[in-house]
Amino acid sequence: MATVYLCIGTQKTGTTFLQEFMRRNEKALKKQGYCYPKFELGINGMKNRNAYFLVHHSKLGNKEACQKEEAEFKRIAYSKIKELSKEFPNIVLSDENIWYGCKRKGFWTEVLDEFHNIGCEVKVIVYLRRQDQVIESLWKQRLKGMACDTFSFSEFCERGSGWFPLDYFQHCTNIAEAVGRENLTVRIYERGQFEGAEQSLLSDYLQTINVELTKDFDRGKTGANYSLNGNFIEMKRIMNGVPRYKQMHNFMRGPIVAASVHQEQMEPLEKTSVFSYEDLVKFMSRFDESNRKVAVEFLGREEGVLFREPLKELPVWEVKQETMYRDMMVFMTEMFCEQQKQIEMLTQKLNDLSKNVNSVNGEMKNTQKELKSINSSLILRGYRKVKNAIKK
Repeated sequence: MATVYLCIGTQKTGTTFLQEFMRRNEKALKKQGYCYPKFELGINGMKNRNAYFLVHHSKLGNKEACQKEEAEFKRIAYSKIKELSKEFPNIVLSDENIWYGCKRKGFWTEVLDEFHNIGCEVKVIVYLRRQDQVIESLWKQRLKGMACDTFSFSEFCERGSGWFPLDYFQHCTNIAEAVGRENLTVRIYERGQFEGAEQSLLSDYLQTINVELTKDFDRGKTGANYSLNGNFIEMKRIMNGVPRYKQMHNFMRGPIVAASVHQEQMEPLEKTSVFSYEDLVKFMSRFDESNRKVAVEFLGREEGVLFREPLKELPVWEVKQETMYRDMMVFMTEMFCEQQKQIEMLTQKLNDLSKNVNSVNGEMKNTQKELKSINSSLILRGYRKVKNAIKK
């Protein structure tokens, strides 16, 4: 049987970086008997998230059409995996949404049955990040990536805990009971805990799936997934509350991120936390027992320590009114530059189209002249024939 390594996140643990690395190094992986398949499903932004078909929710409209699309995506993916399993002993699939998407009743039974039917065994890999860091990163990511989220951080903490599993022991136990404890690998997303040749996230990940990090691999350049910082967090949260903006596909996301990055480079901000130290300690105390059990039962650590970095007392993030005008100017400039770029691009396209139209018009005029010349010649020849016939 081929082995399917199913990497399920969690979110905010470098999954995008790892997915891009795997896609870029398909040839090097092939040398070691590994495949990182690509499925042509027509889902925007999912070309490297090749396990997304397992948790895809169609938005076609009616229930029947959605179910049909979801079933078709799975049929295409499983069919291709079946073919690949004949050539590759190891197949790697990855999508961070599986961490919370697998809460659906019957999810693992369905997934395991499908893979077993095509002759594949499944091994699940999950990276865990400290809960306070995850919830803060998710809040910023949602504000940046969604045009409708306006939650304050405290509101998001209450809501986010509901859909994003933060009780790691309970969730890992549920997965282990479904796939088998021996088929679940738990890794920790924290500097100082990465293993492998480089003791980095990359070497840790490759070691986990039994791939050797050789010179064949292309490190390349991975696009940074920048977060919003400083005042730009609150600016985007307010923007998301404007009704018309919600309908316009989050078109100011790029400029506001660029403004945040620019200002951070010009004047680096001090490291802050959305938690006060007291709130941080209180928040993390909710997971003390859960984290201890994960360390003991899934990592074999008798001391029960899951995350080794200490909780730090950092200044609390807040809106800086004294720099808000400057940040607004930077954002407006980025927005205007982006719009000007679009205007110039569209102007160039229009000019190119005009040239093409003029060229076509010129060709049409030449053709018309040729046709007139041919017609005149034909008429003249016809006249001569008639004239000669009359004479005879």
